[in-house]
Amino acid sequence: MSIDGAIDAQRLVGDWALERWESVGDDGSVAWPMGQVVEGILVYSPDGTMITTIAPADRPRLSSPDPLVGGPDDERRVAAETFVAYAGRFHVAGSQVVHEVEMSLYPNWVGTRQARHVRLAEQDTVLELSTDPFTLGGRRAVQRLTWTRSRRQDQADR
Repeated sequence: MSIDGAIDAQRLVGDWALERWESVGDDGSVAWPMGQVVEGILVYSPDGTMITTIAPADRPRLSSPDPLVGGPDDERRVAAETFVAYAGRFHVAGSQVVHEVEMSLYPNWVGTRQARHVRLAEQDTVLELSTDPFTLGGRRAVQRLTWTRSRRQDQADR
């Protein structure tokens, strides 16, 4: 971050891998919405496009080989409940990145702006994004996601 707290959008550009998703409750308690071992990809492109996907690392496979049918209702329900995906445009506003959601697995987010507080560390190789408190899974909390710059990008930069 710069001294005044504003960030340069170019510092976000690249591929990020999710390391941790913590949900910090109003009482200070910590929970893990997708379990303690998660996977995720976050991409910020130079043209202002962003996309992210998040899931538990041990997400079960569906019994059907057909990606549109997906198997029985209970399997499809679990698949939807254990996956976060959205994409759109992004811009920086002070010390926040704002995701302007154009497509989402959760349709209520389409057309919304999802603001995230940004903290960059370790020479811009660690990115922490956090929300203002909101209710997720019946619990009011700040969502804090820690990402590391993708090794693929580190290798491409060499």
